[in-house]
Amino acid sequence: MARIALTVLVKETYLSRFSVVVDGCRREGMAVEREMVALGVFSGNIEAEKLTDLELVEGVASVEPERPMRTC
Repeated sequence: MARIALTVLVKETYLSRFSVVVDGCRREGMAVEREMVALGVFSGNIEAEKLTDLELVEGVASVEPERPMRTC
C-alpha cells in the first residue's frame, strides 16, 4: 500500500485541543512527523486509501496531500 505525504489544518475552534486532533488522526493511521501548534498545522503521511478518513476526524478543517515540486 502506497503512503502519501500530507498536511492537516486544525479548525480554529479546536486550537486549544490541538493534541486531541493529532491523536485522532494517529488513530486513523497517520504517522505524524511535524507539529506546528502555533500555526494549527501538522504534517506526516498515511496510506492513500485512508486519506478521506482524516477529513472525518473531529477538529480537522482540511487535509492537503503534498504535491511534488519540479525544478526547471
